[in-house]
Amino acid sequence: MAVRQKQAIIDKAVKHFSDFNLPLTIDYKSYAQIIGREAISPISVKRSFKAWKYLTHALKLRHPELGKAPTPKPAPKPAPEPAPEPKSVPKPKAPKPAPKAAVKPAVKPAVKKD
Repeated sequence: MAVRQKQAIIDKAVKHFSDFNLPLTIDYKSYAQIIGREAISPISVKRSFKAWKYLTHALKLRHPELGKAPTPKPAPKPAPEPAPEPKSVPKPKAPKPAPKAAVKPAVKPAVKKD
């Protein structure tokens, strides 16, 4: 097929994919439903590229920016909440008692049985 016709189909596909933010993994039926009457005809795809998958592959190679997923805008940071006013001065707690010293159990002497 002529290079001009092939390039015209690629240009039209690039316009559709960028305008409608379509992923390059979309199949032809879904593409045709989203685009409507302006979609590239399956006959022209078949004549120029043999199959839809070869058209999407050509788009990946010639226009790599279409393959990148659009990055969402970062969410705005929430406004900091005002600090609550202290209700009253907390009472000091009683100190904890000192822990008792640990005592090891006595070791029993080994007794031999005869």
